[in-house]
Amino acid sequence: MNIRSTKTWLTLALAILITFAGCNSGEMEVTMTRDELQARVAPKFPITKNWLVVNVVLREPEIFLPEGKNQIGINTLVEVNIPFLKPISGHLGVTAVPRYDAESKSLYLDQATVERLDLPELMPEMQGKARSAIESIARQELAKHPIYELKGRNLKEISAAYALREVQVRDGKLRATFALTR
Repeated sequence: MNIRSTKTWLTLALAILITFAGCNSGEMEVTMTRDELQARVAPKFPITKNWLVVNVVLREPEIFLPEGKNQIGINTLVEVNIPFLKPISGHLGVTAVPRYDAESKSLYLDQATVERLDLPELMPEMQGKARSAIESIARQELAKHPIYELKGRNLKEISAAYALREVQVRDGKLRATFALTR
């Protein structure tokens, strides 16, 4: 097969891929439901981190998609271990903004913010410090573990040029739209 013939076949194959992928506008959209996000995030837990002398464990994540916000939320059980005290357990609710990293072709969660922290057994004067420590841990951990990676698992991923146009949470789904041409 000569170069001209190969080029023709590649062009035809790309045109067919774009047509089958429903990308007539030159875009590809990757969508993920709450359950799909849950399946990708859950294996990354439990998360255990030490902060000074305090040990924090986050486990049993439950994903939620706040209506009308471009955020992904995670409710988890949280355990705070302070030397010489019994472990303190409670609930944590964090929201974060989805971010696409073109170099790694991955979606991450950035700007994590504690929306709810219930640690009823923790002394009131320690609540603020605990909130700061847990928010710091959540920001670091969520920002470094991708929730989705474009690895060429299907025709849409293979045909995309990975130029992100937008990523947002809309209609109960995470939606990432990629431009197929630069």
